[in-house]
Amino acid sequence: MPRISCRPKLSFTQEELDYLTKLSRSRNQAAIIVTRSKIVLLSYQGKNDTEISRELKVDYKTVRLWIQRVLDLGLKEGLVEKSRSGKPRVISAESRARVVSLACMKPKDLGYPHEMWTQRLLAEHIRENCIKEEHPDLSKINQGTVSRILNASKLKPHKISSYVAKVDPDFDQKAANVLDTYRKAKGINEKKQKTNTLRL
Repeated sequence: MPRISCRPKLSFTQEELDYLTKLSRSRNQAAIIVTRSKIVLLSYQGKNDTEISRELKVDYKTVRLWIQRVLDLGLKEGLVEKSRSGKPRVISAESRARVVSLACMKPKDLGYPHEMWTQRLLAEHIRENCIKEEHPDLSKINQGTVSRILNASKLKPHKISSYVAKVDPDFDQKAANVLDTYRKAKGINEKKQKTNTLRL
């Protein structure tokens, strides 16, 4: 036996009804929105919640939920879920910039015996030094948060596979000597080719 509902009946303007009908037939909207609009449209057309649940193969509670939301909030607002603000950011933009700045430094410059940062080492360094550097919001930073901050900046210091060594102070003179040798060799080859051409 179908359950009897005590809630008021849905009522829409013609414009809202046209919108709802179009939405229920849409192929561009998300499937979940189309299903919700079908629930509401079938209820408006007089079907009870049990019939709608069977016809659309959705849970009875889901049918009741979306009809009630449309009654409470109106058609357009009622068909969408409330946006969830989520957990607010607890790390300031300045502190994020500090994390990026540290990732761009060499650990050796800060007294570590390592050539490159790992995310674990970087997180440990930040936690140990954040108070004196006036970034207390980094006191609980972990490897995962470091990873997200660096990924947002497209930085991956732990994946660097090579680095540039210091330039030899005598590089310019050595390069000049090598280039001079090549020039002399080229000149000798050109002379040989001319001599061979004249002999022919």
